Amino acid sequence: MHFDYQQFHIDASPLDEGGRYYARAKIYRRASASGDAVEVKYSGDLGDYPSDVDAMEAAQRWAIQWCDENSA
Repeated sequence: MHFDYQQFHIDASPLDEGGRYYARAKIYRRASASGDAVEVKYSGDLGDYPSDVDAMEAAQRWAIQWCDENSA
């Protein structure tokens, strides 16, 4: 799942691995001059979940919290 939050673009797509879903997120910021997205943070695995929806929600929560703490 991709979405925008504050000045960030977030990819909260879970990894499907053998019936378990791993929450992970990549956070990008748009470079003001070029408009290209620049990755600023990768979560790594945030835990495994029984469904892709659960994993995506966990990744979204983590990303939003990170953005709130690191927006400037």
